[in-house]
Amino acid sequence: MVSYNQIAKLTYLSENKRKKEFLDLFLSLCKTNKLIDILHFIKTERFIEDNSNIKLLYQEKEIVIFREDFLLDIPEPSPSVHKINDFEILLDYPNIIDYTCKPMHCIQSISYNDEILTLNSNTDYNHIPKTLYDKLKPAISQYEEDLNNIFVYKIGDITSRFFLDIDLIIKIIYLAFVTSYKNIVEERLFLMKEYNFTYDAFDKLSFHEVRQHLTAAIKNTNERNNPEARRAH
Repeated sequence: MVSYNQIAKLTYLSENKRKKEFLDLFLSLCKTNKLIDILHFIKTERFIEDNSNIKLLYQEKEIVIFREDFLLDIPEPSPSVHKINDFEILLDYPNIIDYTCKPMHCIQSISYNDEILTLNSNTDYNHIPKTLYDKLKPAISQYEEDLNNIFVYKIGDITSRFFLDIDLIIKIIYLAFVTSYKNIVEERLFLMKEYNFTYDAFDKLSFHEVRQHLTAAIKNTNERNNPEARRAH
């Protein structure tokens, strides 16, 4: 579960354009750097409830994105082994590496003479011979094509397609989890002041759970401050 406090931190980092810290925090929540797992995590965590939705301004009109409209046609992991000369290369959909996500990151590992080189940094990738990479390009391109078939959202004729770019991945995270930091601060303070919530309580509650508490709290406060409304009930 992504907690309310974690949403607050993501929002704060996003609003202050601290891109690397934002991505570090989100990857720590996902507990993976594998792109496919990250996309599944975003969809699952953002649409916890049946009526969960994302509101988006599109050409000066508001559109509402529901679970069935968001991150469509995500492929499943599809590891493949390719033997080139004395090398055995494991490919799959890419990982996020050093704040980037590029076609070369489809290369998961390279085996040579019973030794396995696991690629964990762009420095590791820079050691791959160009001649070897060129021979892998057709297979890597197939993974790219599969990713290009993903819809970020699709509502009737309104569509947004995925392509392999770290800024787009960050934008998708933003779309799913970033809200207004000012509103979050005000909401937390209201529940802490009026209903004795502790700061730590927001570590155990999702964004949607807090919204439910907040709706009930505002209703109760209004009734408490408006005797006529209370008698009407």
